Amino acid sequence: MSTFVVVNPHAGSGRTGRRWPEISNSLSRHIGSFDHAFTTSNGDASKLARRAIDRGADFIIAVGGDGTISETVNGFLDEDAGVRGGCAFAAISAGTGADFARNLVSANEPDDPIAGIASGRERRIDLGRVTYTDDAGRTASRLFINIASLGLSGAVDRAVNAERMTGLLPGKAAYYLATLGALLRHRPSMVRLTIDDREELTLDVTMVAIANGQYFGGGMHVAPDASLDSGMFEIIILRGGPKLTVIRDMSKVYRGAHMDHPMIIARKGRRIVAEAVDRQGSKIPLDIDGESPGTLDATFEVLPGALVLRQ
Repeated sequence: MSTFVVVNPHAGSGRTGRRWPEISNSLSRHIGSFDHAFTTSNGDASKLARRAIDRGADFIIAVGGDGTISETVNGFLDEDAGVRGGCAFAAISAGTGADFARNLVSANEPDDPIAGIASGRERRIDLGRVTYTDDAGRTASRLFINIASLGLSGAVDRAVNAERMTGLLPGKAAYYLATLGALLRHRPSMVRLTIDDREELTLDVTMVAIANGQYFGGGMHVAPDASLDSGMFEIIILRGGPKLTVIRDMSKVYRGAHMDHPMIIARKGRRIVAEAVDRQGSKIPLDIDGESPGTLDATFEVLPGALVLRQ
């Protein structure tokens, strides 16, 4: 097997770079030889993964945060916006949020991604594809492996990813404080959601999560019923409402105890179209696997069994 490792040395406020010699030695002991490269700017992970696959790699490992993991998965995109086959993927999470990794830990399996990689266990998981408006006003498309969302979560991403936030606080604290700050500034937006061309909801929302995985925002258990291989998204809608109520009950989200809250609406779907109703208002930011590359309007589609995950 030809293995290529994409490493973001800046993830986790530079912790990944400091840990890389240890990670590299452990990978060598467990899986043998591999090639690797470091990212230096946004988009590098996708380019490195795509180039490695073009050159014959059949196993790609991403080392970094949720953004690096997501970017690397986007290197699997083919020219027709599908997913290339014949190449497996694994992730070693070492960033601020570590939300994707939480989907992979169970009571029956070790919390050691390198041991999981070495085990050879593989399964097919779903990916999401989102078509949206980028910050330059152009139509763009990308994959997501964990959760895409809109509204408050996009504003939180932009705060957390600012250097002043990620450099001072650990992941959960950074996301928690950024969420509080963004919430105090946030105004709910009128959004139209069309689910599988069968149900249309037009409502004032604070946040909508289109969930392939269960966790986002530095450990928030936002979609406790989501599964990476269900072939369907969990759709979690936080309606607009009193900010004090959201702040008071925010701890419930970390426990996954929010699903019966009166401000929560839950649905399932394979294709969701989200449109901003108030065109005169401010743009509604997106969150795609912990990054915020654009705004509504957006279409979210599930790609069942699109990726072979080694864990």
